[in-house]
Amino acid sequence: MFATAKCILAILVGFSVIASTASAVEVNAKAPQGGVLNYHLDFEPESIHPIMKGDMSTRYYNRYVQDSLCDNDYNTWAYTPRLAESWTVSPNGLEFTFKLRKGATFHNGDPVTAADVKFSLEAIRDPKHEALSAIPYFETFTKIDVIDTHTIKFTAKEKYFQNLGSLCGFYIIPKSVYGDINKSIKLLRSSVGAGPYQFVRYDRGQMIVIKKFDNWYGKDVPALKGYFNFAQINMKVTKDDNILNERLKKGDLDYAEIKSTDALLKITGKPFKPVFKSGKFTTKAVQNEMPKSYGYIGFNFVDPILKDKSVRLAFAHLVNRAEINQKFAENLNNLATSPVPVGTKQSPDRKPIEFSPAKAKELLTKAGWADADKNGVLEKTIDGKKTELRLTMIYANKDSEKQWTIVKEDCRKAGIILDLKLLEWNSFIKTIDEKKMQLWAMGWGAGDVESDPKQIWHSSSIGTGGSNFGSYKNAEVDKLIDQGRSELDQNKRNAIFKRAYTLIADDVPYVFLFNRKYEYYAVSDRVGTPGDTFKYDFGYRAWWSAQP
Repeated sequence: MFATAKCILAILVGFSVIASTASAVEVNAKAPQGGVLNYHLDFEPESIHPIMKGDMSTRYYNRYVQDSLCDNDYNTWAYTPRLAESWTVSPNGLEFTFKLRKGATFHNGDPVTAADVKFSLEAIRDPKHEALSAIPYFETFTKIDVIDTHTIKFTAKEKYFQNLGSLCGFYIIPKSVYGDINKSIKLLRSSVGAGPYQFVRYDRGQMIVIKKFDNWYGKDVPALKGYFNFAQINMKVTKDDNILNERLKKGDLDYAEIKSTDALLKITGKPFKPVFKSGKFTTKAVQNEMPKSYGYIGFNFVDPILKDKSVRLAFAHLVNRAEINQKFAENLNNLATSPVPVGTKQSPDRKPIEFSPAKAKELLTKAGWADADKNGVLEKTIDGKKTELRLTMIYANKDSEKQWTIVKEDCRKAGIILDLKLLEWNSFIKTIDEKKMQLWAMGWGAGDVESDPKQIWHSSSIGTGGSNFGSYKNAEVDKLIDQGRSELDQNKRNAIFKRAYTLIADDVPYVFLFNRKYEYYAVSDRVGTPGDTFKYDFGYRAWWSAQP
């Protein structure tokens, strides 16, 4: 459930770009079986362990190899059966009983049983597995009863709007493989699950190979016909955008998600063209209702300079997002105002923070910052020590450097020295985990259709394996998050979380940068698809080989 968004700037020339919207796309139940899909990963997974802390590459891998009790329909987002063939919820909304499919097995041949389901949730809660960011999603469950080999009941102490979703979504793993915790935590480069594909090999820094699991129960389930059609998937790691471009042109890759508007414009050229077609690849700009990612610059509240809201807000006024959006993205992004996309039911009624050096200067002056020695740098006495307004921002995507250079120059004009520091991805994440940063540029990847804000914004997620990296704390926000989590009425919950997100935005824990208007991906002509996009997903798990 921890997800990070890392930009992929795919410099693709001569491929097709089609801007389209989600329509009535249906899975092709008669899709051909077989063939190989060469799947792009923009960085090597932190691990491929099914429950330990990972990243987006981990998530992409596990979506093929692992399996859960339920899944979400691409067009409705309703829960659909997977390892569980059925489930019931008690009238009081606190008891959840699942009936497992008989005949489902793990890749090692062991049957999937209720005991494995119970073990899997207990493993998530074991601190040694370092899955602490997932714990808030399961903290209401106080009792797990194995009724029989294929029936299990979970009892919650209180209502939580994602109780059912949390139970539907966690991966079921074999106790026979992961039951010894000391051995389990070492299984970072291989895995065993119950999903449609099984692990074959891991070539460090290059590729992970998975193949269709011959005994996957889903091949005999009518509702799953048309999914997971390739015989083999090669998940190829390509960190360098130039190499990615060459791999696409040579036909070494069949699918690559493009996570940057800037990358898309390098394909189409400026101005943005709704249709741009040639070559053997199609790069698509699509609109759907997938959960949206957003980029941000985060502030470390522990830092003596940045714990002052005036400094954070002044810095936000010095980030010329409109210029960056126009110069590098043809205005294809919306300017973000909060942790949720503009125009959604939980988004605050507020305008984006404007670029205004004058307001920044006013805020800093009122906060006691002045250029007393006339050297062009603001200073102030903090805790009895003369302190210059010098900040360091870390980032992991070299292609974004040109954007940060604009911010650096505008900060310089305002008397702030902004040092930019590019870090390799793993070093970047380590620095953030250890809170050894002042500012960091990152993004949150798409989660569920409705996210639970506790993992990122609740004070209990500071230093406990949660994702409150900047140590943000607001007692009223904590109260609203707790209240919203227990509210099952969608409209009431929207109002509660909207208030929480409004307070969060007012506190300026981040400079909220952009929400993309489109989602982008490149796909080879060797791949058949039922359509450009489903309502809530690209639908790549329903693609097939178009080669004879």
